[in-house]
Amino acid sequence: PCIVAWVPFNEGWGQFDAADLAQRIRQMDPSRLVDHASGWFDQKAGDILSLHYYFFTLRFRPEAERAAALTEFGGYACSVPDHRASDKIYGYRVFKTPEDLTVGYEKLMEKVLLPAVKKGVCASVYTQLSDIEEEVNGIYTYDRAVCKPDPETVRRWNRTLKETYLRLVGEAPVKDAPVG
Repeated sequence: PCIVAWVPFNEGWGQFDAADLAQRIRQMDPSRLVDHASGWFDQKAGDILSLHYYFFTLRFRPEAERAAALTEFGGYACSVPDHRASDKIYGYRVFKTPEDLTVGYEKLMEKVLLPAVKKGVCASVYTQLSDIEEEVNGIYTYDRAVCKPDPETVRRWNRTLKETYLRLVGEAPVKDAPVG
């Protein structure tokens, strides 16, 4: 494991003096990014304009000083029997089968993420990598045994997003990193 960015507050939970804390964190560790308030209550501090998208229209204005990042999005639930920790199901949108989840994932990429990249989002974090207890909104199941959306679809969208971003910033494509 490694630390890519310091994120002292997520969605305003317990948030206080976020801008001041971002500055203190930067003094303690100038080598890493700081997302001072992931998703909510932005105080124009840190390195990232951190956006969460689940329900409403994604609206933002790119900034010159901070990178725009979709630090949470998706949250699509799909429960796979024999690969879950609980009978309870939580997610922002529920799909009955992995095939339906794949279709929903593709629509999310096409209708939300690709336009966001074209408007200036340079990073994204899908919620979430794997299921946790009743939250069955992971790419992988709780036991990490099943990749719920079609893996090739995920790879294709990762390539599409990366190539779109690189075209926008005028850089040559780089070799793909392996995915799951």
